[in-house]
Amino acid sequence: MVFTTTYRDGSKPDVAIIGAGLSGICAAIQLQRQLNVSATIFESEAEIGGTWATNTYPGCGSDDRSYLYNYSFAPNYDWTRKYVPQAEILGYLRNTALRFGLYSNHNVLFSHRVTRMQWDDSLQKWSMDWVNTLTGEQGVHEADVVIHGKGLYKTPRIPRAFDSFKGEKWHSARWNHSVDLTGKRVGVVGSSASAIQLVPSIVDRVDSLFVYGRSPVYISPQFDSPFSEITKALFHRLPQVHWAFVLFWTYIMDSTYLLYYRLTWYSALHRGLMYFVTWLHRLIQVPDPALRAKLVPDQLLGSKRTALSNAYYPALGKDHVEYFREEIVEVHEQTIMTGDGSTREMDVLIFATGFDIPCNFPSGQWIGCDGEDIAAGWSDQGGAFTFYGVMTLKAPNFFMIWGPQSGSYHQAITGDIEAQVMFMIRSLSFMMKGELSVIEVTEHATGEYMDLVLERRAFAVPCAAPSPTSSGLQTRDEEDFEEKTNEQQPLVRKALVGTGPCFWNGSCAEFRRRLKRVDLEKVFNGVGR
Repeated sequence: MVFTTTYRDGSKPDVAIIGAGLSGICAAIQLQRQLNVSATIFESEAEIGGTWATNTYPGCGSDDRSYLYNYSFAPNYDWTRKYVPQAEILGYLRNTALRFGLYSNHNVLFSHRVTRMQWDDSLQKWSMDWVNTLTGEQGVHEADVVIHGKGLYKTPRIPRAFDSFKGEKWHSARWNHSVDLTGKRVGVVGSSASAIQLVPSIVDRVDSLFVYGRSPVYISPQFDSPFSEITKALFHRLPQVHWAFVLFWTYIMDSTYLLYYRLTWYSALHRGLMYFVTWLHRLIQVPDPALRAKLVPDQLLGSKRTALSNAYYPALGKDHVEYFREEIVEVHEQTIMTGDGSTREMDVLIFATGFDIPCNFPSGQWIGCDGEDIAAGWSDQGGAFTFYGVMTLKAPNFFMIWGPQSGSYHQAITGDIEAQVMFMIRSLSFMMKGELSVIEVTEHATGEYMDLVLERRAFAVPCAAPSPTSSGLQTRDEEDFEEKTNEQQPLVRKALVGTGPCFWNGSCAEFRRRLKRVDLEKVFNGVGR
């Protein structure tokens, strides 16, 4: 495809990218490759990498096959194994950024956090307030186009009730490497992906380990193995073999989206098989009937992502480990009490409680045209109203990567990110070819997509909202969001933001195909220069 890379006068739009993780890196590289456009990149951390840079807890690694994290334009033939540790994915991202000249081709501002964005109707630009997190310096940056690439896993979710805990405490996404856990009494709150990875990694170092998980998830075996040197040499020598290998596993793993459907006959086999596999895995790995009963999920298969682990269940079965399914009712000093009256004193408390997804679009910090508070509008109407998770109403020239109503539960998100970035590339080319200063998605196009989302959602397994402790232990920065979204709303295109329901319900292949076929002439309103 041939893209228009400049306006008729030779100028290009000023582009700003928020975030330099998997999404931001992809956007920056493709802007340069496809349109020869340089961007200003705001990254709140000290280096690129996003969630793979900030999550450094013991055992952190991929829960999808490593080669599914490849960008299509930057295949990696040297993954060491099928499921790799965090450092290897981070290394791939940073090497890819260097290889494609991200540092030299773009203005990358590290330790710069964007605190507010507002569309200026008169200037037809976005005004972005920023702060340097190291020096406290503040400033304003103006951009014709903004690309939001922060992703979903940015703001840690920490229940307020644990503020009173007096020992050492931290979230798994902000691991405190200065504290040695050897010989300490450690508590872990949470029972999903990060807990399942970190518990086996610390269990043999601690004196005692208390795991609090009210909502255990379904866990299946992880069939991991290293890549031989012969296999890697073959990939290097015959890239077509690597391409076919990745394509094969992409479609195999994409078929697992059927696990998240419950009302269709064609998903019955997938779901029945996975119920059996997870039941057998639990039966074999947890010989203690009492512990095994505690680990039986009480939600439907597919309401949360199915985890992979061969080490989590054996770790919980060790003599110095206790698992609590009961509600946490009190936190005092360094002691936690559960609903059955059990109290345990600990030196360190670790939160594996996930992320506050709504905080990626906070009310009052994203103001669109006509002074519209976009995030507040989403909350008032009961959920995010987007077009393929990449654009929304009242936000001209604003693109999201992995925004609400996009992405998947069942597969690495890299392919969807690339599809959304290429939609953005097509849109900017359309903008320059048509001599447009502003493009905004139409209400009709957005409504049609949301109708499709809701149609699919009728067949999907209801998503279980994160509940690491109890409904009474509310997390920071989510009270206002919950108060608004829990109100009774008209059942019209209602789609919650923040947990599973913000994902696309369907195969990744279909999502990418639909987005690629969008007729830009029909979905955009434009304003000439």
